[in-house]
Amino acid sequence: MKTIKSEDQTEGLKCHICNQTIKHIYSLERHIKVVHEGHRPFVCHCSKAFATREQFTRHTNSKHSLAKPYICEMGCNKAFASYSARSYHHKILHEKLKYRCPWLGCEKEYSSSFHLSKHLKKPHDLLLQVINTIQFLD
Repeated sequence: MKTIKSEDQTEGLKCHICNQTIKHIYSLERHIKVVHEGHRPFVCHCSKAFATREQFTRHTNSKHSLAKPYICEMGCNKAFASYSARSYHHKILHEKLKYRCPWLGCEKEYSSSFHLSKHLKKPHDLLLQVINTIQFLD
């Protein structure tokens, strides 16, 4: 494997494939293996593969662990292996939906502006379009 060393030692090393600057030779070697060669030596029994032991451990703990100490406190009592999974569940299912479609007659609500904007790109029912046009003309 050929690496190109930068002339200025403070800049580090450059990947010869994508020109990303990386500080250490071992980090550059890992970058090439993982990013450009798809090296994923840590394989789970569910067939997902990971580049690092940390990623593999995080996956097995969150997806395959029997221990689920994080209980939803909103009354549904669903259990989660990680705090972040419980937080995501809470945001999606229990937070008040703040983003409502402005079309008269459309009752859709979303927890993020991103999801509302995706909804607004879809054509609404012809009846809703007629109602909104009449409302606009009044």
